[in-house]
Amino acid sequence: MKGYSENYWAKRAKQYNKTNWVKNENFMVRFLGMLPDKKYEPILEVGIGTGAVAEKVCEKIGPLTGIDISKEMISQIDHPEITPILGNAHSLPFDDSYFKLILMRNVIHYIDDPELAFSEIYRCLMPNGYFLFSQVVSPDDSISEEYDRLVGRNIHYPTQGEIIQLFSKYRSVTQDNFILKNQSIINWINNTCNDKSQKKHTIDRHRQTSDTYKRLSNFSETANDMFVDIKHFMVLGQKI
Repeated sequence: MKGYSENYWAKRAKQYNKTNWVKNENFMVRFLGMLPDKKYEPILEVGIGTGAVAEKVCEKIGPLTGIDISKEMISQIDHPEITPILGNAHSLPFDDSYFKLILMRNVIHYIDDPELAFSEIYRCLMPNGYFLFSQVVSPDDSISEEYDRLVGRNIHYPTQGEIIQLFSKYRSVTQDNFILKNQSIINWINNTCNDKSQKKHTIDRHRQTSDTYKRLSNFSETANDMFVDIKHFMVLGQKI
């Protein structure tokens, strides 16, 4: 997964839920609100992580299975209606046409081969089943390269156009955007990076980024922090 191996997630597991956006209630309501029905069975979350989304799915929809590459991340899950499985999105260990609903939130930028992962998800969905997807994206596709440089970590955040192309096999594709306003850069850095030098470089990149990015992200700065709006691109696709 682009060098983001089990070791990377082992280091992040205990800090992951401390990042402000992870358990944002308003996002969860909007995201799950895209679904046309109230009940689905069975359900899979790809990249379940610490189970933040899964807990809300159990509360509002029903029990689910979750798969993740990191045993340390899924070891944080303690919920009777969540079944965590260690595995890889490139090769889902499930039969064809098995799930009625599959979810993925903010995972695809860590995956080596997004097309393969999407193909596996499509394979595992029942006919007429739903794939509910969300991904942090740049404020506008036109500054995608700048956004990748700004975040660093050798990651490409897919553009909205690239994501829609990944949904080309689906019908009834619905799109929405959710903006998490005024998000702390320092909170994000402190919970994703332990290296002081890398933290400093990331802060410097944010200060030095373009006026276009600062305008589109509603950038602001105080004596001790910087704040930006973070865009989540949400897509719901139905399998043919």
